[in-house]
Amino acid sequence: MRWLFGGLVALAAMAACHPAGPDRAHVEALFSLDAGRRPAPASSVAVAALGGALFAHRLGAASCRECHSPTSYGQDGLVHQRNTPTLVDAARQSVFGWDGLAPSLAGMVQRELATHHGLVHDASLQAVLQSHPDLQRLFEPAFPGQAPTLDLAAAAISAHLATWRSRGRWDRYVDGDDEALTAAERVGVATFIEVGCAICHGGRNLGGGSVHKLGLIEPYESADRGREQVTGKATDRHVWKAPSLRLAAHTGPYLHDGSVATLADVVRLMGRHELGKHLAASQVAAIVTMLRAVGDVDVDALPRTASLAMEHARDH
Repeated sequence: MRWLFGGLVALAAMAACHPAGPDRAHVEALFSLDAGRRPAPASSVAVAALGGALFAHRLGAASCRECHSPTSYGQDGLVHQRNTPTLVDAARQSVFGWDGLAPSLAGMVQRELATHHGLVHDASLQAVLQSHPDLQRLFEPAFPGQAPTLDLAAAAISAHLATWRSRGRWDRYVDGDDEALTAAERVGVATFIEVGCAICHGGRNLGGGSVHKLGLIEPYESADRGREQVTGKATDRHVWKAPSLRLAAHTGPYLHDGSVATLADVVRLMGRHELGKHLAASQVAAIVTMLRAVGDVDVDALPRTASLAMEHARDH
C-alpha cells in the first residue's frame, strides 16, 4: 500500500488541469485499479441465496436490510454515531469498516453480526435459526453436510453482497471512452487530480483501499477517536478508512459521523483539513460535477439483484 500511496502522490502532482480534462495516462494510472477484478472465491447460487435471506431477516433487533436498503444504494441516509456506509461495490474494495480493521468483507460482516445483532458465537446463530426454519433449510444446499456457523453465515452474506455492483459512465470513461463524460465532467476529473483528492481516493472506486488521519493538515475535532478506539494506539487517533466515492452523489450525509450534509461542503472540508487548501468555488463545483457523473450508474440492477436472491430464499 505504501508504494501505491507514493505513486498516487507523484501522479497527482504531475497531473495538470486543463479544459480538455486530464491526461489519459494519468486517468489509467490513478483510476483503473479495481479490486473487484481479482478472482473471488466461487460462490454458488445457493450460497448467495442464503446470504440474501440472512441479510433480509431480523437476526437480532433489526435486519441488515433495514439500514442497508438495496433500494437506497445500500444505506439509510440517517445520522448515527457512525455513518451507515453504502454496501454497493463493497466487494470491490480492499479495506473494510470505518476503522479499516476488518480483515475482509466476510470479517466485516461477522463483526457487524456480533455488534448489531448480538451473534457472538455459533450457538447464538443456531438459536436464531431454530425460530426461522426457512433459513435453516437454506443452509444444507448452500453448505452440504456442515452445521450452521457464523463463519458460514458471514461467507453467505458476503457472496450476496458481491452481487451488489454498479457500472456507469465513469467506468466507460476510465476504460478509454472520453465521450462518456462531458467536457465539464472531465474538467472535474482534472481538478480532482490536481488538488490532490486522488491521493486518498484513487482506483476505480475512488477510495475504499486505504486509511488516513482525518485532519492530516488542519486538525479536525471529533469525539469519536476512530481506529484508536480499537487499537488503543495514539497514532491511530482520528484515523479512518477513505471511503469509496463511487456513489457519494447519492449517499449523504458524509464523514464517519454523518455530520456534513452536502457534497459541496464535504469537498471544501476535505480540501482544508486533508490537503491544506482553501478550494475556490469553481474547484468545488468542478469536483462535485465529477462526483455526480461518477454516481450516474445503473442502479436499477442493484435492487433487482438483491431481491432476486431473497425471493429465491423464500421459495426454497
